[in-house]
Amino acid sequence: MPFAELLGVEVLAASSEEVRARIAWEERLCTAGGVLHGGALMSLADAAGAYCTFLNLPERSAGTATIESKTNFFRAVR
Repeated sequence: MPFAELLGVEVLAASSEEVRARIAWEERLCTAGGVLHGGALMSLADAAGAYCTFLNLPERSAGTATIESKTNFFRAVR
């Protein structure tokens, strides 16, 4: 996934049951205050979800798309 690669998303494990991925804190992905941008975190979640969905698609499926996504953050990542 080109956008996930741009953000530095690293897939640690991928199966039809589980996908584990991570993104490194990098200054280029932060807000002016040094906090990892929420959009970067949501992109990580979206990429992991898309990967898992893709691994579970029936044969000859056309693909998937994120229709809606909502996140509540509890604290900043520094």
